[in-house]
Amino acid sequence: MKKGKKVKEPIRKSISPIENDEVSSVEEEENESLQEDTEEETEEDTEEETEDTGEDTEVKLRRDPRFDSLSGKFNEDLFEKSYSFLDDYKKSEIELVTNQMKKESDIKEKSKLQLLLNKLKSKISHEHNLKRKKELKRERKKKESELVAQGKNPYYYKKSDEKNLELLDKFDNLQKSDPKVLEKVIEKRRKKNASKEHKRVPFKRRKVT
Repeated sequence: MKKGKKVKEPIRKSISPIENDEVSSVEEEENESLQEDTEEETEEDTEEETEDTGEDTEVKLRRDPRFDSLSGKFNEDLFEKSYSFLDDYKKSEIELVTNQMKKESDIKEKSKLQLLLNKLKSKISHEHNLKRKKELKRERKKKESELVAQGKNPYYYKKSDEKNLELLDKFDNLQKSDPKVLEKVIEKRRKKNASKEHKRVPFKRRKVT
């Protein structure tokens, strides 16, 4: 059998500790220079990004037209007249729902329409009450300004005073329009006040009914 040729192993040079230190120091210097370059590049990129974003995201000052003189003064009477067509629209909506209720035979659908009708009516009555309160407030301010012009001291109404005046106005209007409804309202308020007084009385003094 032929013997295979011996493969010569590469001669490994022995590196002295001094040379090893020199190599490591060179590597460290290269790493430091690379790190510095990368840091400079990242700083430049961030500066460019901030400049770009600064151009895109400019702070825009928003103005509220309620508190800005450029929008002019708010004229409530003109506003109500301009949008008075909405009241007609709401009334026509109520008529439409009532007609649908009359035609509807299904009980569930009819109850849904009844709920919708009640909501629409309550919304209109609430808006009407608010409107009336504003009118009363304007009238009071007008009277007070006239009295002050005559040399009298101004009177500042409390919330309780305003509430009582609003109730009186409500009762007067009901008395003129529908006295039966007024009787129901008075009876309801009487029961409410009686229940409040009953709660204030100590438990032992309450009469068992």
